[in-house]
Amino acid sequence: MRFRFVSRAPAAPHGGVVFPSLLAALALLGLVSPLRAATPKVAVLLEPGMVVYGGTPSLGPTKVVRALATRGVPSVPITAAQAADPKVLNAQRFTVLLIPTGNAFPEDAYGNLRAFHAAGGCLITTGVPFTHPCRKTDGQWRDLGHDGTRMGHGAQGIGTGGFEEALAAPSPRMRAVASNPLGFGTSMLPCTDTNPQALSVASLAPEDEVIPIVEVVAPGGARRVATALIRHRCPQFKGALDLWAGPAYGQSDALDRFTAEQLQVRAILWCLAEKGALPKPRLRAQLAALDRVPKPGPLPANLPILAGKRSWGDTFMPKSNPPARRLLVVDTQKMKPEERVALACLQGLTSRKQPVIWLVTDRYTQFWLDWHQQKGHIDGYDRVADWTSLFRRFRGVAKGAVVPDPKLYRSGLLAANVAACEDLVVAPPELAKRLGLPVKRDLRGRFATYAEGLRWLWGAHKGKLNPFFLDMVHPNLLPNGAFAYALQWRGLMVWPAGTVDDKEPGADMVTERRLFAEILAQMPPGGVSLGFPYAGEGVGLGEGDGVALLSRYGKSLVCSDFLTNATVTSGVRVPPFHQPAQPPAPKLEKDKVYIALVTSDGDNQNTWIDFFRQWFLNPAFGKFPVALGLGPAIYDLQPAVAQWYYEHAAPNTEFVSDVSGAGYTQPPNFGIGFKHRERVYTDFLGWTSRLMRKMDMRTIRLVEGNDTEVARTAKALPFCHSLLPDMGRYSGREGIRNLTYTAPSGMPVFRAVTSWRYGKDGFLREVREQVGQQRPAFVNGFVHVWTFQMDDLARIYANRDPDMVFVTPAQLAELYKQSLKR
Repeated sequence: MRFRFVSRAPAAPHGGVVFPSLLAALALLGLVSPLRAATPKVAVLLEPGMVVYGGTPSLGPTKVVRALATRGVPSVPITAAQAADPKVLNAQRFTVLLIPTGNAFPEDAYGNLRAFHAAGGCLITTGVPFTHPCRKTDGQWRDLGHDGTRMGHGAQGIGTGGFEEALAAPSPRMRAVASNPLGFGTSMLPCTDTNPQALSVASLAPEDEVIPIVEVVAPGGARRVATALIRHRCPQFKGALDLWAGPAYGQSDALDRFTAEQLQVRAILWCLAEKGALPKPRLRAQLAALDRVPKPGPLPANLPILAGKRSWGDTFMPKSNPPARRLLVVDTQKMKPEERVALACLQGLTSRKQPVIWLVTDRYTQFWLDWHQQKGHIDGYDRVADWTSLFRRFRGVAKGAVVPDPKLYRSGLLAANVAACEDLVVAPPELAKRLGLPVKRDLRGRFATYAEGLRWLWGAHKGKLNPFFLDMVHPNLLPNGAFAYALQWRGLMVWPAGTVDDKEPGADMVTERRLFAEILAQMPPGGVSLGFPYAGEGVGLGEGDGVALLSRYGKSLVCSDFLTNATVTSGVRVPPFHQPAQPPAPKLEKDKVYIALVTSDGDNQNTWIDFFRQWFLNPAFGKFPVALGLGPAIYDLQPAVAQWYYEHAAPNTEFVSDVSGAGYTQPPNFGIGFKHRERVYTDFLGWTSRLMRKMDMRTIRLVEGNDTEVARTAKALPFCHSLLPDMGRYSGREGIRNLTYTAPSGMPVFRAVTSWRYGKDGFLREVREQVGQQRPAFVNGFVHVWTFQMDDLARIYANRDPDMVFVTPAQLAELYKQSLKR
């Protein structure tokens, strides 16, 4: 086997900030002719519901056929069943097959896919191909797990090649190989400072020719092939041509889509030309047209800090006026979804003057309604049997209805924003008529895509939408009424799609992500987002990417996607809280391991509705010290709920700020989109300080907090007894033994010693591993609440080693300070 470098002039440089369909426009003008054939010679595997593993999610299965057509490459989509049928997929009918599902492939079609390849059919693959067989059972595609037996040249292999691990060398860089036959340039890469898994050249037959397109190179000269063309000269697959793309382009943004499209289109054209299906002059013309497609620019950066103040006053979250002394209560559990949406709109609109409507959406909302009455925040309530009567009672509050488009995914969200800005109710025409509301806006057929509608919405209503407030709400959650609070305060309600919901009508996650970033960049820093950017694997931006994007533009996330009646709960006023009076710390002994159990995910406001209440009702609660992470924004959003927990806490309970402060942020990313990032972060820490003092919290958990961020936080929060960085040991300083130290200000720092890697029974094992022979030892015992329940903590406590002593974080800090004095 040998490497071959084909001479070709270097590709033209790229720049620009948009990604237009240039070739399509030129084709319409007659300046560039797309491929012409009676039957397209390119097939694309497009199986509904098929698993996608890795690959190029920015150019997923539902987008690739249109993308190819835009670039002048007509193609035919085929299903998994058709791919398994030699009468449909064969090398006489198709020259090239594109498999856009990354590592995944339909197991039942594998035999014919191999036969197609053996007959000289060309494969354009994404990710590390043929390593995850998938099977359809009970109507659903399921990944059967990693299987490395299919990618090689064995008797049953398909010969596309295996992978080897990333380059084990410092500071490797990706670059395009000069004069490669695709004309692909380094400037077309989404980034160059990455080190992906590479093609294992040794896994191919010795007769095969590898033509590197992209390689990873270390300063010392070591290199790996990241992307390559493979010309098969082996007996099994002689004449076949492949693109092995690898996992280097696995993000979901515009830069990765640009790269994926350039690679795939160029490789298809090259295969067609090599197979005689495309004249070489046409190949050169098509490649030249691709050279002229501008590369998307980076996300907005180096922004000025826009001036502005919160329209609702001097609180972190919007605070309603105090609620009416008697509330009107409607049980919505048996109502139709569109009816619940309409009623939630009315709840939001009426709350602008005074909250008066309470929605019973589940068994928990009744409990908290009664608690508000018990504490005197309301005098009582009246049940409303005929919910439609409220629209007559509050006639004039709603000026009419806005009709969403049932054929466009997330049109209901667009309609909710219009309703917020124009004092309308979201309702289909029949329901609007029933409620006596004239239709003022009709969005049916108005927008072809959600991005188009969102762009219109921002352009038309930017001046009315609240610049400090937004809500990342999944459209399926609209009927539960959680959006009423955002509607009340005219917060932008938005849901950028992810890799899974990208297949829905009108969805385009890459365009939506870029547009969302541009909108965030036009909002002042210091704002807050409700909701949550994740609704299942691949649905929405995802927790990590969503929080990173919000953090970049100085917004923090207050997780609250299922929270109802915030219109009412935020109107409650309470005096500052006081922690339970803790007993003194135990006597310091030099041969002990002191452990504080510190629970996670209390920044999720939903968990306080019932999840943690079950912990408090558990007989084990109060038998040993527990620290509960709690998002301090609860003081503004649902103070009466916090009141219940503070009043029912045991003396050995401590509430700590969770996670990163006033809202969920990624400290290293917070405010980096702005020119004066330090001012943005300082403002956030100021809000954090004010809320923590009102909650009587004296320690805080940071996520992804390096030593610089820890020191900055310690300086900004001098009243804290300690800091508790990390969401589990994995996110801190993996492999470093010194997890307990002192910040420059003298404040103790307890980095997380535990995670959830060993499951329910691994907590004490992990403590022993990390502590070793160190005595005395001081442990921030991170407790992942989705892994450990109260019964699990009781078992951990019962099974503790004789030298283990459980304490609160305040006691842990006191003991550590004593040890330093000794």
